Amino acid sequence: MILSLLLALADPAALPGFYIGNQMELAAAIELEPDGRFAYALDYGAVSETAEGRWRLEGERILLSVEKSQGASNGPNLATTPLSIGPNGLSLDRYGRTIVFVREGELVIPPNRNHKLDKKN
Repeated sequence: MILSLLLALADPAALPGFYIGNQMELAAAIELEPDGRFAYALDYGAVSETAEGRWRLEGERILLSVEKSQGASNGPNLATTPLSIGPNGLSLDRYGRTIVFVREGELVIPPNRNHKLDKKN
C-alpha cells in the first residue's frame, strides 16, 4: 500500500484505481481513471452523495473538478476539498470526518480469531 502510493508521487500513472473508504457508519468509494476522470460516492448517516468529473495530481494532493454531482447540495463543495496522498492511503476531509481510502485489493484481511469456526465436526 505505502509503496504504491509513494510510487504514485513519482509516477502519476500508478495512481489510478478503485479505492474504498469504509469506516464505522460510513461507506465511500472513489475511482480514479487513467484518462483523468473520477467517480465518487459517499453514504454517511443521512448523507448520500455522488460526483463525477476530472482529477489531477498536484504535489501530494489530488484536485477534483466536479462536472456532475447529486446529493451534495447541503455539504461543502467537493472540489474545494482535495484528496491528500499519505502513507495509509488517500484521505478526504468531509462532513467533519477524515475518510481514508485504500486501493481495492490492498485491504489486509485479519486472521480468523474464532477457533470454533476452524474446527471440523
